[in-house]
Amino acid sequence: MIRNTLRVLFVIFLLFLSGGISPCMVQAVTSGDQSSQPKVSTSSDLGDKEFGEMRVVQLEQTMGKWSAVPIAESAARFGVTEADVEDRITVLAALQNFYRRLSTATEKTAPLKVEVEKRLLDSDQAKLALEEKPPYTLTYYDSYLRNVDDLVVKKEGLGDAVLREQKAIVSAQDRLTESGKLLRLAQSEFEKAQGTDQELAKQWLLQKAELQEELWQVTLAYLKKNLENLNLQKKAAELRLGQVEEARKYVYGNLIFDKNDLESGIARHEDHLKKLSQRSEALEAQVAKAETAYAEAHANLSVATGEKATKKAQRIFALADLRREYLHLSAEQTQEMIGFANEMRDIWIDRCSLLQRTGVSADVLIKERDEVKKRMGRFEDVIIAQQKYQAALFSRSAALDKEQEEADLSKAEAASLKERGKVLDAIMVQNMAYMALLIDLNTMNQRLLDEIVDRISTVDITEKVSSLWRNRIAQLLNTELWYVGGYAVRLKEFVIAMFILVLGLLASRRVARFTRRWLLLHSKRMEVTVVHAIEQLLYYILLCSSFLVALKIVNVPLTAFAFLGGAIAIAVGFGAQNLFNNLISGFIIMIHQPFKINDIVQFEDVTATVLEVDSRSTKVRTFDSIDVVVPNSYFLENRITNWTLSDKVIRGKLEIGVAYGTPARKVEELLLQMAKEHKVILNDPKPYVLFSDYGASSMDFILYFWVDIRRGYPSTVTSDLRYKIQDVFDREGIEIPFPQMDLYVRKLASSEEFS
Repeated sequence: MIRNTLRVLFVIFLLFLSGGISPCMVQAVTSGDQSSQPKVSTSSDLGDKEFGEMRVVQLEQTMGKWSAVPIAESAARFGVTEADVEDRITVLAALQNFYRRLSTATEKTAPLKVEVEKRLLDSDQAKLALEEKPPYTLTYYDSYLRNVDDLVVKKEGLGDAVLREQKAIVSAQDRLTESGKLLRLAQSEFEKAQGTDQELAKQWLLQKAELQEELWQVTLAYLKKNLENLNLQKKAAELRLGQVEEARKYVYGNLIFDKNDLESGIARHEDHLKKLSQRSEALEAQVAKAETAYAEAHANLSVATGEKATKKAQRIFALADLRREYLHLSAEQTQEMIGFANEMRDIWIDRCSLLQRTGVSADVLIKERDEVKKRMGRFEDVIIAQQKYQAALFSRSAALDKEQEEADLSKAEAASLKERGKVLDAIMVQNMAYMALLIDLNTMNQRLLDEIVDRISTVDITEKVSSLWRNRIAQLLNTELWYVGGYAVRLKEFVIAMFILVLGLLASRRVARFTRRWLLLHSKRMEVTVVHAIEQLLYYILLCSSFLVALKIVNVPLTAFAFLGGAIAIAVGFGAQNLFNNLISGFIIMIHQPFKINDIVQFEDVTATVLEVDSRSTKVRTFDSIDVVVPNSYFLENRITNWTLSDKVIRGKLEIGVAYGTPARKVEELLLQMAKEHKVILNDPKPYVLFSDYGASSMDFILYFWVDIRRGYPSTVTSDLRYKIQDVFDREGIEIPFPQMDLYVRKLASSEEFS
C-alpha cells in the first residue's frame, strides 16, 4: 500500500518538475481519492482478515468524503460527468460489500471444517438418536423418512448451488482477465497523457480501471471461498445423509406388521376422505350460485349504458368471472383429490400387506413394481402443468398488485381490485394444496416402489432372472397388433390363432384322408365318388371350424368382418370370379355327380378316365396316360360325353371283309364263336353279327359285342379278335381280300391315232 502511494506521489512530482501540472491540480488529485486506490498486492492479502477489515474502513472513509461533496461539484472538480461520479460511488460500495462478504465467508470456513470432522467421527450418531426402540411400525418409519427427504432436498440444493458457484467463478475469471486488459490500457494511456490537458481525465479512467480490477479480484476470492464453504456444507450433508440412511435401513430392517398401525393409518385416510367429500358437496352448491352470479353479471354488462355504469358492470363481471373460475377449479381439483386420497389409502394398505406377506414370488413382485411405475409416470406431466399454472397465477397476481398501486383509482375500483386479489390468492392456495397432495401421493408411490424393489433384491438370482425373462416374454406376447371395431388383437392371441389355423389345416387334411380310407375299406356299397365328396366336405367343415375357433381365441366376432362384405363382393365380381365359379361348380359336381371317379368321359377331342374331383378342378387321365386338369366350370358349361354314367358296360365293334364267294353264314358262325370264347366279352347282352354291305372288293361284316371296362376295353378285345380271326380264317380257307379293281378295254387305239 505504501509502495503504491509513493509511486503516485513520484509520478506527480515528476509532472510538477516538468511544468505539466499546477500545485492546485496536485492537491485535487492527491486529496480527492487516495483511499479509493487498490490496495491489493497478492491473493494472500485478500484472505487476511486484518487486511479486509482495514480495507473496509478505508472504503468507508472514501465513500464518506464522496458523500460530503455534491455530485455536481465532484464532477466539475475532476472534469467528468455526474454519471461517472455516481458510478464511482457504486463501485466503491460494491467493493466494500464484497470485502465484508469475503470476511464473513472466511469466518464460516473453520466451523464447517469442524462439523465435517465431527460427522466423520460420529458415524453412529443418527442410529443412537432414534426416539424409539425396535421393532418399528410403518408410521414411525414414514415419520423418519420425512427427515431423510428433507436431507435429500438440502443435499440436492447444495449440489445445485455448487454448480451455480462454479459457473460464477468462470465468469468472474473472465471478467478479471478483461479488467486486467483494460487496466493495462488505461495505464498506457495515462503515461502518454502526462503533461497534457487529458492527464486528469486519463487518471480518472486509470483509477476506475484499478477499482474494477480490485472489485473482480475480491469477487473472485469471495466466490472461491463461498464455493469452498458450499463443498464443506455439501460434504457434511452427505455424511449426515449417509448416517441417516444407515439408520433408515436399520429401522426398515426392524419393521413389523402391526394391525393397529394399519387400522390407524386407514382411519387417517378415511378422515381425510370424509373432509374432502364434505368440501366437494359444499362446492357443488357454491358453483351453482357462482354460475347464477356470472350469468347476471354478464347480462348486466350487456345492457349497461354510460361510462360509469359500464365500468361498474365490468368490475362486477370480472369479480364474478374470477370467483366462478375459483369455484370450478376447486370443485374439479377436490374431486381429483378424493381419487388421490383413495389411492393413498390403497397404497398404505399395500405397504402394510407387503410387510405381512412372506414367500412372495419374484413374478408377483415384479408385476407390482411395474404397476407402481406406471402410476408414477402419469403424475409427472400433471405436476409440470400445475407448476406452469401456478407461475401464471403469480404473474396475474403481480399484475393485479400493479393495478392497485395506481394513485388515481376510485374507492370502488380499489375495493374491487382488492377483492379480486383475495380470490386470486384463494386460487393459488387451492392449487398449492392440490399440488401438495399430488406430491404426497407420488412420494407414497415412491416409497412403495422402494420397498418392493428392496423385497425383490432378497429374491434368489436364479428366480429373478427366470422371472425377468417370463415378464419380458409376457410383455412381448401382450403387444397389441391392431384394434378394429372395438376389438384388440394382441400378439399372444395372434400366435395361438395362427397355430390353430396351421394345426387345423394339417389335421383337417389327415382326418379327411383317414375317413376316406376307412370308408373305402369298410363300406363296400359306397361308391368312390361319394367317398371322395365326403372327404372334401369333411375337410372344408373342419377347416372352417378351425378358422372360427381361431377367431374366438383372438376375441374377434364374425360381425367384425361385416365391413369386408363390399370388398369381397367386388373381388368376386372381378379378380376372384373364376375361383368362386370353379369352387361352386366343384360342389355341384360332387352333389349331382354327372360323372364319377373312374368314369370314362369325352370332351372335345379328349377321351379320358376321371381320377379325382377336387373343389376347384377335376383331374382326368387319357388312354395315353397323360393327366389333364380341367376346371370344374368347364364340365357344367360344355357338352360332356360320359361313357359309363349308368353302368360300366361298353359296346365294341369289329369290322371285317371276306372275299366274294365265301359263305356268309359260315362267317357269322365263326365270328360269334370267337366272341363267345373270349373271356372279356359279355354273354349278356349277346354279341351279334351284321352283314353290313357288299363292298367293292369284299363282303363286309360287323361284329358287335359288350365288355365291362373294369375287366377290359373294347380296343384290346378287338385286337385279340383280329389275331384270332387271322388264325381261324386261314384254317377254314376264308380269304380276306385286299382292295381290287378290274379294268375292261373295249377298243385298242391304232398307232396312227396316238401319233
